[in-house]
Amino acid sequence: MNPIYQSRPVQLPANAGVVFTLLLAAFFWWVIFGAKWVNFWLGMSLAASTLAALSLALDGGHFRRTLLRLPASSTFWLGLGSALALYLIFGVGYYTSRLLFSTAAQEVGNIYTIRSQGHPFLISAILFFLTSPCEEIFWRGFVQRWATGRFGLLAGWLLASLLYAAVHIASGNWMLVMAALVAGAFWGLLYLLSQNLWICILSHAFWTVLIFILLPIQ
Repeated sequence: MNPIYQSRPVQLPANAGVVFTLLLAAFFWWVIFGAKWVNFWLGMSLAASTLAALSLALDGGHFRRTLLRLPASSTFWLGLGSALALYLIFGVGYYTSRLLFSTAAQEVGNIYTIRSQGHPFLISAILFFLTSPCEEIFWRGFVQRWATGRFGLLAGWLLASLLYAAVHIASGNWMLVMAALVAGAFWGLLYLLSQNLWICILSHAFWTVLIFILLPIQ
């Protein structure tokens, strides 16, 4: 077990703050994925940065101890390697889903339509430097850390993974919901085992650029 869960008490964000940010996340994801009132990349940039800023405001002490430590070279390679592993998992999952569900290819194609809402270079920069880091700060560094501290390692990891998938229900795209569940559980487990948020940030950043821009699975 990681030392963070052992003898010394861990200061966790207040329940009310976590519930508020989760409700705000659900609203953001509904506006972006469900109502589609804004350009996807603009909406996600604003939503993810707002949630990350609230996480830093509500749990600043924890993030000062983690994010301000520059990642080692091993962290970089673990982030890249885990991103490649998740990409392979998604590749197998996609082709398996096509065999099992007649609508799988169409739903995945619908996900990729968001690439038309921005230039590939701009999208890559947004994914790598903004949305991926901000999402990991919020979903793993804030929500999952709170959940595991309140409910235990396994239950907290499962709860955080389900919450990450649940906000994507607004899209009405069940392939996207399942993708979020798998990715959230993967990065959640990575954070659980390493307690290194930088690994999750790099993994998320490399994976999104790879699967959305460089080598789309379709």
